[in-house]
Amino acid sequence: GLSTDTMVLRSRRSTPHGTIEIARGESANCDGSIFTAQIAWPVRTKVAAAAAIALLLQESVCGAADHNMTAFRVCSAGGKRPKVEKGYEDDGEARGGQRLLGALTKIAAADVAVVVSRVYGGVNIGKRRFELIASTATDLLLAVGHEPGKGIVHSWGDGHALGGSPPPAVAPVAAAVAAGGKKRRRGAEAAAEAEAARRAQREAAASAAE
Repeated sequence: GLSTDTMVLRSRRSTPHGTIEIARGESANCDGSIFTAQIAWPVRTKVAAAAAIALLLQESVCGAADHNMTAFRVCSAGGKRPKVEKGYEDDGEARGGQRLLGALTKIAAADVAVVVSRVYGGVNIGKRRFELIASTATDLLLAVGHEPGKGIVHSWGDGHALGGSPPPAVAPVAAAVAAGGKKRRRGAEAAAEAEAARRAQREAAASAAE
């Protein structure tokens, strides 16, 4: 089954490339796998996007995750068609980062960097994972006011939470990690498609250790 905790926590950080805002929200739980999206904006260059992603990856939700898929889209003004710089990383979740970038492209995301973290819950959820990677990211972007092709066009104060929501608790993620053991495996679905033998050995070793 699928459950979500609607929350948006915002903060502001300084980077060598300027001040960025960060938001986290829409934790989704599907059969024990937890997906959490974080976004950073504005990022005006590929280098700034990489720096923002590095900052997001330091968050506790990423440390607890089995996979941290990342993507960014930067749109530069000028000419009839703006130049778009983009990139993604799967982090062991086969095609996960690619699908995340696809979701950003679909809504014409501009000047944002995104990380979607997944804690594996012990059950393969097939293609449903791609839907959750996309929806957690796009729902969060819409919640903070992203407009297609323009990016996030307004800014709030430090630490503002939509609807007065409390900061997102890491307890559900920590509980999932505890229930699943020490990172039992990385990418069950990926194992079905590539490197099956090697990853099966990891899973067996993790099971034996429990």
